[in-house]
Amino acid sequence: MDIMDDSQKEFLEILIYLFLRYNKFDEAFALSLILAEYFPEDPLVNLSLAFAALKSHTPSTALNAIQASEFLPKSKELDKLFFVLKSKTMWALGRDGEARSAYTHFLGIQEKDLRLAVACSNPKNKVIS
Repeated sequence: MDIMDDSQKEFLEILIYLFLRYNKFDEAFALSLILAEYFPEDPLVNLSLAFAALKSHTPSTALNAIQASEFLPKSKELDKLFFVLKSKTMWALGRDGEARSAYTHFLGIQEKDLRLAVACSNPKNKVIS
């Protein structure tokens, strides 16, 4: 397999975004598969593949992409996206309990963020210099 450089990766990511944006799900799915071959350790690439696979009605591929990204280091925002996509994937596969569990986990993360945002915006908590 040849090596793909960062500019080629970025170009494919832009194409995938545009295909998804304009409801060309099968095209986005095909390009996502290619990108995942070159960057299997990139959580964003795997989550993009999962989303494109769901939109192309191939939840089994979405599940593989979700499983590939599960233990990769992710930012908090990607972690939230992971649990939403995992929930949608499990739901598409008819695994309702696992779908609810993943979405509940997402809501827990979201609630923590909301509490932190409220605490930080409270004028009583601000330091006056």
